Formats: sequence, C-alpha cells, structure tokens
Amino acid sequence: MFAPMLARGGAPTDDGARGHGVRLDRDVIVEAAQRILADEGLAALTMRRIGTELGADPTAVYRHFRDKDELVTELADRAFSSIDPADPLLPWQERLRQQLRGALNLYRASPDFAMHLAHQPDDTPGLERIAENILGLLADAGLQPRESALVYQLVTNYAVGSGLFIGQLMLDGWGPETMPSVRRTYAALAPDEFPHCVAAAPHLFPDQDEVYDLGVEMLIDAIEKLARSSARPKGAAKRSTTKRRT
Repeated sequence: MFAPMLARGGAPTDDGARGHGVRLDRDVIVEAAQRILADEGLAALTMRRIGTELGADPTAVYRHFRDKDELVTELADRAFSSIDPADPLLPWQERLRQQLRGALNLYRASPDFAMHLAHQPDDTPGLERIAENILGLLADAGLQPRESALVYQLVTNYAVGSGLFIGQLMLDGWGPETMPSVRRTYAALAPDEFPHCVAAAPHLFPDQDEVYDLGVEMLIDAIEKLARSSARPKGAAKRSTTKRRT
C-alpha cells in the first residue's frame, strides 16, 4: 500500500505547483504522501515536505486538505480500501482468513503508521466496505444480525490489537534473533517457583504469524459453534438434558 507511486503529470496551475509541473489534486497529494511515508516514515510527513516533493508551495496543499489530520485520515482510508475482498464463492471460513491476513499485512506495511490506522473513524468508505464484507460472511456462516455485530466487533478487536502489537515489535527490533535469550531467561527461573514457565521456556514467544493464524482458527471455531447454537430450535437444549420420568 505504501510503496512509492508515481504522481500524475500535468500542466502547472494557479494552485502553486512549480518545478515538477504537477497539477495538484487530492490524488496527486495522497500519492506524494504515500511516497514520503514509505521512504522516510511518518515523522517526515508534513505539508511542507509534501510541497517540496511536488515542487509546489505548501499553502497549495491546504486548498485540498484542511490539515495534516485530514490527509492522514485519507491515507488510512485508502490503505484499508487496498485490502482485496475475498472471492465470494469461497467458503466463509477462507474469506475470513484472507480478510484478517490482509489486515495484518496492512499494519506491517508501515508500523509507525499503525496507530493512525487504529484511530481511523469507522464511517470512512474503506472501513464501511470492510464491515460489509465481514458482516456478509458472518451472515453466510449462519449468524443473525445481532450476533454478527458482536462477532464483527470481536474480529475487529483481534485484527487491530494484533496489528498494533506486531507493529510495535517491528519498531522495537523484536524478532527471531532476540527469542533465544528471552527463552533462556525463563528457562533459568527457579523451577520450584515457576515450574510451568521453565517447562514451556523452549516454546515461549513463538513466531507471530503462527500465533495470529491460531487465533484466527479459534475465532472460526467459535463462530461455527455460535452458528450451530443459533440454528438449534428454542428449547431443544433444555429438552435434550431433561430426563424422562417413568
């Protein structure tokens, strides 16, 4: 999503564009912001820097975006819109896996931008489309609207929380090379006081993709169980557990 993209060319306008001969509009500004974000990080993303990137007076940028916050909201929405919807012909379980993997990849693409993704207003087009896709597959799973709404929030919490956590690990330089020393620390704990930590030490702090995928499968199992419960006729569970009197 944040890979450098070429801005569209055009004739200079009274928007203040100069040097690069770029016709300023929202798309050109967003593409320049994406390049800066990918190459230099969030700290470098300022209206002045965007103006320099485009060879334009920075005040011209404000004619298209009220302030940096509005621009960042647009960047985040386009990022969410970049998550490809899963093939509707696939089973709902596979569609959910693909949507959640796409969300994690988005957070990983720009870890220092992750918090802005998490703070994105829910009424933006990208998130509205994601909500429709997820709620649709939950309906296909057999959930009723109220249950779908609850599970959608749970799925969202899982994706956002995991994305923020993994993004922060990336920013902190936490990776496979740091795991052995941390595991050794747990293995060296007093076994009489921390027997379970010592026993699990060789397996602690596993690969984050493995953890994430396990969580997705647990969510799918829970949704399947909830769908079966919803499909059961009212009173069936009570009748099945009531002993017949003789």
